[in-house]
Amino acid sequence: MNPIDLTTVRVVSWDIDGTMYDLHALMSAFKRDLFRRMLSLGWLAAWRDFFRLLRFKLAMDKVRRAKGDYRVPQIPGRDAIERTQDEMYGRILPTIGVCPGVNELLDWFATKGLKQVVFSDYTPSTKLTSLGLDRYFSEIYAGETIGHLKPAPAAFTAIIDELGLAPNEFLHIGDRVDTDGAAATAVGYQVAIIGRDFNTAMELLEALKAQGVNDE
Repeated sequence: MNPIDLTTVRVVSWDIDGTMYDLHALMSAFKRDLFRRMLSLGWLAAWRDFFRLLRFKLAMDKVRRAKGDYRVPQIPGRDAIERTQDEMYGRILPTIGVCPGVNELLDWFATKGLKQVVFSDYTPSTKLTSLGLDRYFSEIYAGETIGHLKPAPAAFTAIIDELGLAPNEFLHIGDRVDTDGAAATAVGYQVAIIGRDFNTAMELLEALKAQGVNDE
């Protein structure tokens, strides 16, 4: 891990899935939600939603396996998929909440006057509002909208250029080395991987506070 130089950072970028909330908790809650719906009069809609989301996941997994520039193809029925995701995240994420330290770290960056954005592979839909975090972010970027999934350098470069930054002025916080961190050396952005570099967002916060940057 390269040490974070917060003195150069102007924008902090956040991944969502697995970084802001626990993916394992989401999957467990999703299975319970699916089972409950299948036992109700809405079982047909539940199966429809399940296979719609499964097809989308398989399509994105295919992009990831192909590697190269991780270019995202046109996904048939993407609007319907997004509506299904909106409904699912809106039901489930409020019951899960955010990972430890996420709110505290977001607040701390805000007190430092740092601009915060989101960079997720997929359109966030209702994830941020369902977690109560949308107020923190001035911009939301999705790899599928840019045209390349992480870790394509082109995706990170597009965001950094749009924000008018030098690469080292961009700090990206994620939970996966192979997606959030893999392009850091090639592009030049700074990165913090929750679960590798720091156990939790709270641990990252304490490490950044220890630098004493801009403290009163």
